[in-house]
Amino acid sequence: MRWMKSPKALIAVASYFLSGYSIVCSSDTKRQVVETMGLFHDMVSESCENYFQRYRRRAHVTPKSYLSFINGYKNIYTEKVKHINEQAERMNIGLDKLMEASESVAKLSQDLAVKEKELAVASVKADEVLAEVTVSAQASAKVKNEVQEVKDKAQKIVDEIDSEKVKAETKLEAAKPALEEAEAALNQFPKDTINEETVELLQPYFNMDDYSLENAKKVCGNVAGLLSWTLAMATFYGINREVLPLKANLAKQEGRLAVANAELGKAQALLDEKQGELDKVQAKFDAAMNEKMDLLNDADMCRKKMQAASTLIDGLSGEKVRWTQQSKEFKAQINRLVGDILLCTGFLSYLGPFNQIFRNYLLKDQWEIELRARKIPFTENLNLISMLVDPPTIGEWGLQGLPGDDLSIQNGIIVTKATRYPLLIDPQTQGKTWIKSKERENDLQFLTFLCLCFNHLIIS
Repeated sequence: MRWMKSPKALIAVASYFLSGYSIVCSSDTKRQVVETMGLFHDMVSESCENYFQRYRRRAHVTPKSYLSFINGYKNIYTEKVKHINEQAERMNIGLDKLMEASESVAKLSQDLAVKEKELAVASVKADEVLAEVTVSAQASAKVKNEVQEVKDKAQKIVDEIDSEKVKAETKLEAAKPALEEAEAALNQFPKDTINEETVELLQPYFNMDDYSLENAKKVCGNVAGLLSWTLAMATFYGINREVLPLKANLAKQEGRLAVANAELGKAQALLDEKQGELDKVQAKFDAAMNEKMDLLNDADMCRKKMQAASTLIDGLSGEKVRWTQQSKEFKAQINRLVGDILLCTGFLSYLGPFNQIFRNYLLKDQWEIELRARKIPFTENLNLISMLVDPPTIGEWGLQGLPGDDLSIQNGIIVTKATRYPLLIDPQTQGKTWIKSKERENDLQFLTFLCLCFNHLIIS
């Protein structure tokens, strides 16, 4: 049975389904694609008879075959364009990063030159401040030593005076009770008029055996009071004679202490002044050194970034050339997809029933010649296997039992990617073994039945 013998009908169907579909090509090329689809269908239809005459095997094309061809073209073209665009995008991102790195190196080089100039200025400034600090430190150290000597001397005097003062105060404190008792006995008598002569005049009386308070009380109360008064005068004089020098010495020491403390205060003030000057210069030096170190760190970081970027650029210099070429190749691939997908979807939709010889005949001797004649871009010597499946998947199929020859791999592609379920004529049961292994995890169900049907795929 031959369907749609008229190419115009086939072309009209393809035009209807592809009219609103975007293909990266000119409008004339798209028109040629639409016409070529109808021609491919007719070519396969005619080849089915030739195949039967040569191999006595029937193969057929149906309306569903043609519709599958058109829809498969749209699906695979969309998938491939997306895949290539994603690869191109990643490649372009890599090229952009390399360009950014190159621009970054140039900018870092300029920044580094500026920072090195600033660093040179900061180094000179730091050296000048260091010299100033050294002079100030030496002068301050000299003054500090001198002041320290004065301070130590004054401190020694202060310590000595403190010691003498403590001694005087201790003696005064010890004499205070007796002195107060004598003063109380003298009442309002002018105590300061008592002198050594008066006490000497009284001494003979004090030496008499009967010159005592008990005897005086026996004679007369007034006599007892007078005797007590004379004893108090002598006692007060004796104690006061020792106390007065202590008081005088204490007053003297307190005067010396005030002078010494004043000298010590001056020395400390001068020392603080010099230390303040040194602190200011030191702070100025620290600020200069911090500025220098900041610039040094910035320059070092800038240099490291520049070196890292330069290393990256140098390491990827060869990749840049390859990526640039690959980026151009991606554009060329997209331009060639218009024809490559015609061959791929024609293969998936029509070539399953044929053996390897007829598959190559249709692909090379008919379809590719037609594409060249119509100037539809396609990849010369296109490898359908690598176009439709990746090496890891092929390796996995091999582990599942699929033979590694091209025909078996092509059949595996048709089984997994064709839009319609294929019929496998599999006398050696290789295909059956592979499918059972491949679909084991999906709980594949096996049925045995008898039917009459047209084959769509041969695995041998």
